[in-house]
Amino acid sequence: MASISVISFSPYERYHLLLCELDDTMFVVDCGWPTDPYSSTHTAENGKSNTTSGDTTPDPRSVVSTINWARVDFILVSNHEQMTLLPYITEYTEFSGPVYATEPAKVYGRCVLEAGAEFAERASTAHANSRQYEQLLATGSSSGGGHSRQSGFGKGSSSSNGRTPLYSQQDIAAAMEKVTDVRHNEMVSPVPFVQAYTRSSGYCIGGANWTIEYKGHRTAFVSTSSFAACLHPQAWDGRVLSEANVIVFCDASDASSESDASEVSVPQNIQVSQRINQLCSTAMATLRQRGRVLLIGEPYGVTQDILQLVAENVTSLNLPVPQFIVVSPVGERTLQYGNIMGEWLCEAKQSLLYLPEYPFADKDLRQKGHLHFVRSLTDLATMKVPQGAWFVVASPQDVPAIEHFIQLWKRDASNSSGADVATGSGAARFSVLMHSDDIAWAQALVRRLSVGSELAYVPVSCRLTFRNIEQSLASAERAQQVLVPSDVFARLAPAGEAAAGSSGVPRSLAASGLEFKLFEYSYLQATTVNLDTDRHLPLSIQKEMTHQMRASGKQHAVVEGTLSFAAGKIRLGLEDAGSREQTSETGTAAPSTAAPANSKSGPGIGAAKMGLALWTPERLASELNDIGVNAAVLDGAGVRIVVPGGSATVHMRGGWAVDCTSTGTQWTVVASLRQVLKLAHP
Repeated sequence: MASISVISFSPYERYHLLLCELDDTMFVVDCGWPTDPYSSTHTAENGKSNTTSGDTTPDPRSVVSTINWARVDFILVSNHEQMTLLPYITEYTEFSGPVYATEPAKVYGRCVLEAGAEFAERASTAHANSRQYEQLLATGSSSGGGHSRQSGFGKGSSSSNGRTPLYSQQDIAAAMEKVTDVRHNEMVSPVPFVQAYTRSSGYCIGGANWTIEYKGHRTAFVSTSSFAACLHPQAWDGRVLSEANVIVFCDASDASSESDASEVSVPQNIQVSQRINQLCSTAMATLRQRGRVLLIGEPYGVTQDILQLVAENVTSLNLPVPQFIVVSPVGERTLQYGNIMGEWLCEAKQSLLYLPEYPFADKDLRQKGHLHFVRSLTDLATMKVPQGAWFVVASPQDVPAIEHFIQLWKRDASNSSGADVATGSGAARFSVLMHSDDIAWAQALVRRLSVGSELAYVPVSCRLTFRNIEQSLASAERAQQVLVPSDVFARLAPAGEAAAGSSGVPRSLAASGLEFKLFEYSYLQATTVNLDTDRHLPLSIQKEMTHQMRASGKQHAVVEGTLSFAAGKIRLGLEDAGSREQTSETGTAAPSTAAPANSKSGPGIGAAKMGLALWTPERLASELNDIGVNAAVLDGAGVRIVVPGGSATVHMRGGWAVDCTSTGTQWTVVASLRQVLKLAHP
């Protein structure tokens, strides 16, 4: 019996490095690691925070070296946050297989890696200069201003803790050349008999959830995802759960981000929107007084939504447009990508492309001279930026730039008079905004910056919470096994074990009729589940198709038939409402399946059934294409349907018969046909 084994090699709850073994195939899902590992406070899987002590954080080299990369066949990357270790793996290990990621994940990932390497080089240089200055002074003790954050991912100099950086800028470029671009729903075959495709995760531009299909059995890896449809990325695609037989959740947002107990029951979409509006309101209150705003965040993701909302509010309130300044080595590229990759955005942003308008306001701001990009503070000093209201975006990794603006604005606020503010040569007020959902890291940064009432910290957590995971499992109709991280399992398992017995279904889902096993996986511990590839053979489709129709008040007889397995193909016989005979594979008449005893009868039954003679191949193909299914008319009396995982042929001569190429394909094909028949029903 086929089985899949999952081992997590990342001790961090929001960064993934999953080694999976599917029979003889070995692959890795994500290569995530904090970009600031040696002095970060990212929460580890044990629930404790890794403080600034370098000894508490595992060296990524030692973790990566425990994997036999010569045996790894391919790597799947979900989004730009999960690519940190990729250059080291491709350039310094024995891995030689393909790497797959969406185009936005590749380009944004490159920006993240290059920015991290540059910040690391700056920190190393600053630290070396500080040490030289201390030695010249011969003080014999380290200066408090000499401490700098070490990312450890840029190559070219040693970090302060004695560990050499992982890779160089050249390694990043070489690694990106080895990444193969994929689109959502595009099927790829990394190795024989194994296919993979992605669904949108809703978390970021190009964010993906991978599904692996093997012997008609689908395993879904739900990486960092979001239900927040109010943001700019393409919305979450729930088919990743409804199609899967095994589901592996990679992470969940820390419950501590839900600072207000009243927000627990608030839908994620509304909660995220409220928090972004709160940050925007603080910024607008400062800009009205010709003040200055510092937004600490990377120049992509939630920062883009906040920047867009502030620009729109400034225009709608007819306020003087502030000078928007983005301090980042990759800020210009990341904001430009947002306007270029329109197909990866939400429907509201995509619709602007047809007007035509740019999805984001940065293009218009730059054309009017209100948007400026600087790589560092040194570049800012050489630029002539008009005085007055400023809105500055600084990367959380660029602590020197953040400290510079705060100290400068504090001095200006204390020295500015009313006349200075009126003329734009001074600012009496400034605000510092933070939206990171890593609360432990944010608190550590706040303590270092010593910011008082000027700080507005509103964590905007877009990731799925364990409650979202519990809710999403309601759509996992075909799931047999569900794997979750140990911290999520600890919250779901008590209800599952106490109320659901051996099934492991959480109490909130026990009444829904779902049947699956709930497993946990943790750091460096293997979890193996068996894949029942013959689960659907044989299968009666009558009960499956009539149950939901009776529940929604529909007649059961729209489609009748039985599903059987023979000669490697799925045979589905569909019955014409005007005939009680069904054409078999050989063309001889066979008795049709009788309707259930509790089905309704009397007037109206004929209207509830579908006259198959009224359908032509052209009409069926058109209806299927209208609902997003790839269908084409065959030369004979039939339609060919292509779906993720295979294809099917609908024979429409005499009676309907459907040939599916795999057991995994049957569900999608049957669901599509059922949807078309319902939509076309008068």
